[in-house]
Amino acid sequence: MISKKDLLKETGISYGQLYRWKRENLIPEEWFIKQSSFTGQETFFPREKILSRIKAIQELKDEYSLEELSKMLSPEISQRIFTKEDFSVIEEIDMDLVPIFLNDFEKSNFDFIEIIIIIAFSKLKKEFYEIKQEHYISMIKGIMDYYQKLKSIEYTLMIYYKSKEYYAVLCSNNSTLFVDKSLELIKAIKLDEISNIIKIKYKNSLNFKS
Repeated sequence: MISKKDLLKETGISYGQLYRWKRENLIPEEWFIKQSSFTGQETFFPREKILSRIKAIQELKDEYSLEELSKMLSPEISQRIFTKEDFSVIEEIDMDLVPIFLNDFEKSNFDFIEIIIIIAFSKLKKEFYEIKQEHYISMIKGIMDYYQKLKSIEYTLMIYYKSKEYYAVLCSNNSTLFVDKSLELIKAIKLDEISNIIKIKYKNSLNFKS
């Protein structure tokens, strides 16, 4: 957590800017957390989330309107439908994973959350080259029924390992997860962070609309 005072000092923004961005829905109201202190009450924020969000706003506010930024940074899932031709546009996608969706799931059109899931597993593949293709098929199939029901992108994809097997778990960012201690967490990938990057980076080339 980071206090409001320290946040303003670290980012260089003003009190007015902070609350204007709150009114414009650029910063979620639930991130403003009131806690008791020796002076009464003080406002705190989830440190990683707020610093990442303010950095994105500062970098893009001269290029996009606050309304456009609000849509791009929204946790809601974009309604855009993707075709297999779109895969070649998105640099973050590992093309070796695409056949899992094209062939194993017999799909030609993809929704936004499927694109985010592919990118999340692509990040995993880039870091853990020893994970085999059959493990990705198993993990993606294992959580398919869950991610297709998501209405928000505020989830974390968590990858666990045990006895030469890999397991995928989707956990809400606002939830505490208790798992068997024999499972080793090897990677946690925040889907909302991927979503923010993709919506902003490919706003024009992929014509994103919330």
